[in-house]
Amino acid sequence: MINNKKYLNPQTSNKTENMQVLNTHLNEEINGQLKIIKSLIKKSDNRLKKLKDIPNGKIQLSQSHGKVQYYYYKKEKNKRTYLKVSEIKKVRKFFQKDYEQRINKKLLEIEKKVEKFVNTVNLSEIYAVYDNLHESRKKFVDPIIETKMSLIENWYDEHPQMQNPFPEKGKIRTNRGEWVRSKSEKIIADALDKYGIPYQYEPMLELKNKKIIYPDFVVLNLRTNKTLYWEHLGLASERDYAIKNFEKIQKYEENEYLLGDRLIVTMESFEKLLDVKIVEKKIEKFLI
Repeated sequence: MINNKKYLNPQTSNKTENMQVLNTHLNEEINGQLKIIKSLIKKSDNRLKKLKDIPNGKIQLSQSHGKVQYYYYKKEKNKRTYLKVSEIKKVRKFFQKDYEQRINKKLLEIEKKVEKFVNTVNLSEIYAVYDNLHESRKKFVDPIIETKMSLIENWYDEHPQMQNPFPEKGKIRTNRGEWVRSKSEKIIADALDKYGIPYQYEPMLELKNKKIIYPDFVVLNLRTNKTLYWEHLGLASERDYAIKNFEKIQKYEENEYLLGDRLIVTMESFEKLLDVKIVEKKIEKFLI
């Protein structure tokens, strides 16, 4: 029987493996932020190129008789020149270039810090803070990592698997150890296991009208702590089966399990089998 109470992977209580999973998720989140920074740097570089013909210099402001006056200051000559009203358009470009130079410098600083952090971060150091406490202190401390672990452990308790009372006996074994009924279900289960996503096979879900259903999988987004359900629709090209699947999705959505929000769906037909790349893209989009 599958043990559902072993932290990130219910098949193991190995602390090192669990920390590796958390490290992976943290690094993926940081790398996502790094991509945003790099994208902004590229955008900033392009904007600076458009302003390359604007000479280096500063715009100085002063007030005279309640009005703002603009002066172009060139440091090399230690001289400033008054800008007439007709030259005010130049002011905008000078200010924009000054802004672009500042923001470009700041983005490069942030990029350097984040890259350094990605290369040095190790959650085991956080774990060690608790591990190195004296035993007499530990019993009074609620460690942050174990709190996360406890959340995941409780999630497994709240979502036990293999709840379908009339299942067709599974003949295919997943990498994690449960028996599933199709190669496609194994592909999904093994992909979830590969990415370190907590999941349970055939949990029980009670809908608003007290109707009980048994989704293919329930999964946990470790970043948001959000629970989602995953249905795989086989034989999608068969008319009767397609109608049944449409009704199934409609039933989910009527109970606020909206497709693309709290519900993930994959499908296949005789002609088009399930593609593991599609499964992994859905994991990356909805669960990481």
